[in-house]
Amino acid sequence: MSVANDEQTYDYFEDKGLECSVGHDSIFNHPLRWVEVSSLDKDTLPIVIFTHGAPGAANNFFQFLTDTSLLKHARLISIDSLGYSPDDQGNAEVSIQKQGEAIAKVLSHYAYPYVIAVGHSYGGPITSSFVLDNPEKVKAAVLLAPALDPDEEKDFAIVKFTEWKATRWAVPAFFMVAAAEKKAHEAELRKLLPKWKAVQTPFIHIHGTDDDIVPYENIAFSERMIPDSLLTIITIEGGTHMTPWEDEDLVKDQLLQLLYESHQ
Repeated sequence: MSVANDEQTYDYFEDKGLECSVGHDSIFNHPLRWVEVSSLDKDTLPIVIFTHGAPGAANNFFQFLTDTSLLKHARLISIDSLGYSPDDQGNAEVSIQKQGEAIAKVLSHYAYPYVIAVGHSYGGPITSSFVLDNPEKVKAAVLLAPALDPDEEKDFAIVKFTEWKATRWAVPAFFMVAAAEKKAHEAELRKLLPKWKAVQTPFIHIHGTDDDIVPYENIAFSERMIPDSLLTIITIEGGTHMTPWEDEDLVKDQLLQLLYESHQ
């Protein structure tokens, strides 16, 4: 899982004929980094902000930040979650609450009418935490194969691999962070449970039936926690955990529909 540094990020978008900006700040003793693209550069544009899974990086969503149809309607931002930016790798931040507050800190740099918040995998609960804390700012949350249910957490061999002294040296920093998050994730998801009682924001939950990383059964959690009037479930038959890449067009269509609705 490579992380694009600032120079690589600028080069990537230049090759696509686009200009990007790389933002920097700090929060909770972590450097905070994000990538922003806006073809219109107007503060009246809504923001679509993307949060990756674990391990991951802002560049997991660069295919969306270069999409001209989205850029006609929104400012697009992808963040490095705390512990994953080039200057922060290996410095794990397991608190979902703090990760959600990092999203809010990024958005504090902009003026905008509303936000659409997108989260993949472990980025799903981080996005949810932000949305549940800031309902007045968010038009909708779009969760891609999100790991929401503390009772559906799976065990992975990489966690043990990072704990053994004989093998820790061979594990890249971003996997060490992901393993730390994994060990704390069930408890962190339980801390999030009370917030779901006050959900006010529309959620779109997209999940593949053949997801072997985050079980499809997380759909049932969303159905229990989110009122029917606020919840849209999209099931991808045979879909895997790689929703942002394998089902990119589906995700873009959902985002465009949300952006289009705001003009009606």
